[in-house]
Amino acid sequence: MDRAKLLIVEDEPEVAETLELKLKKFGYTVVGRESTAEDAIEKAGQMLPDIVLMDIELSGKMDGIQAADAIRKKHHIPVIYITAICDTKTLERVGASIPYGYLLKPFKDDELHTVIEIALETMAKKV
Repeated sequence: MDRAKLLIVEDEPEVAETLELKLKKFGYTVVGRESTAEDAIEKAGQMLPDIVLMDIELSGKMDGIQAADAIRKKHHIPVIYITAICDTKTLERVGASIPYGYLLKPFKDDELHTVIEIALETMAKKV
């Protein structure tokens, strides 16, 4: 899939900016960067990205897992988690949101590219 459209949901501006630069280097189109779950849900509905890259800890009342679940149910857009959290309780909640990937921070650029490409391939096979 050429020029896949991605939405970044990350509450640390520096991390979001670095992530956007990496994604553009790989040839992806970044349609937005949001820092709250509520804004992410709204932006996903407006921009209809191919994939949402979602941190779990976000500013606001909802966390990334709640946002991912809402985006999947409301807009049918797949989510890849990009987070530093990997405890058992969180992973159980993540699994229930049916993610297309899970990448632990810090990660290497090629790991990021690989998880996105696998998600895109998975999406293409479901169509």
